[in-house]
Amino acid sequence: MIIGSGLIANAFGRAGAYFDDACLYAAGVSNSDCRDSLEFERERLMLSSALQQFSKARRFIYFGTCSVGDPSLADSMYVRHKMAMEDLVRSHSGYLIFRLPQVVGITRNPHTLLNFLHHKIAHAENFKLWMGAKRNVIDIADVVAIAMDLLEVENCAKETIDIANTKNFFVREIVEVLENILGLDAVYDRVEKGASYEIDVSRIGNSIERCNVSFDSAYLQRVCEKYYSKS
Repeated sequence: MIIGSGLIANAFGRAGAYFDDACLYAAGVSNSDCRDSLEFERERLMLSSALQQFSKARRFIYFGTCSVGDPSLADSMYVRHKMAMEDLVRSHSGYLIFRLPQVVGITRNPHTLLNFLHHKIAHAENFKLWMGAKRNVIDIADVVAIAMDLLEVENCAKETIDIANTKNFFVREIVEVLENILGLDAVYDRVEKGASYEIDVSRIGNSIERCNVSFDSAYLQRVCEKYYSKS
């Protein structure tokens, strides 16, 4: 069973019969800037219900966020909520938590980092660009490949695993790539703020190799062209 209708749920929906006796929960609050306690409570109730309904499932897979490792977001409502949901999921005997960074794919969600930047640049809308900020970007196709490898090859369970790129990018780098793809100049105010935090991807090293995922110097360009090129 796959619960959800967004980018992650749709991508894993093409993964075959693995989820016939497992539950993949990919629903809930998707806006990391959300401050609506009612939205967080709605997800808590939905997740609690799913855990009860699929208590006997071989695996119960939940998607957390790598942002829990970002010291600057430690007190945000979203991060606190995601950590609380992880604690709920760990009550399942076959739980597995995949923490994700900035995932790129075909989605109408305006709150993803790249969709936000693409919209601002395409419509010549002003935004604030934190010059020191870095983010980790990964293609949803690579998330699915690595996650399914961990499930099918390593049969992993009762773990919390970061699935992320092996490198971070300055947000200004992402803006430059999107500018080149769109052939437009971004309109922004430079803000001398921002930081980075490291994501430990050592756990997925073998999966990266088995899946032939290349987080090389051209990765960001390839992913942006794949989803944002006019052609």
